[in-house]
Amino acid sequence: MNPTLQRAVTSFYNLVYEAQTFATTMARIDTADQEHYAGRIEGLNWVLDRCQELEDMDANLTPSSLQRVLSDVKSDLDHELSVQRREKGRRADGREEALTFVSDYLSSLITATEIESSKSSV
Repeated sequence: MNPTLQRAVTSFYNLVYEAQTFATTMARIDTADQEHYAGRIEGLNWVLDRCQELEDMDANLTPSSLQRVLSDVKSDLDHELSVQRREKGRRADGREEALTFVSDYLSSLITATEIESSKSSV
């Protein structure tokens, strides 16, 4: 995998960690909305667990194999979002918010891997 794509994946992972840190801090400060932040933390933990492969990724991973991993994560994320939307409880709102946040960035990362994959196949 090229260094730019690897930095993008690392930045994505760091973004999720930072969002988790923010939600944890806000839960301690804003006790009135603590349950909402707990939902966010739960959602971000789910993403981190699901993205474990990315954290352990090999620098020699090809753009197409990375695209496959990211697409699997996105598919699982979309499924989890549909579950959250059905449940729609107070905790689910915070969790859904976190998953939607990550989904947008994940879509951009998938697009970047598609571009890199098409470059390397030419």
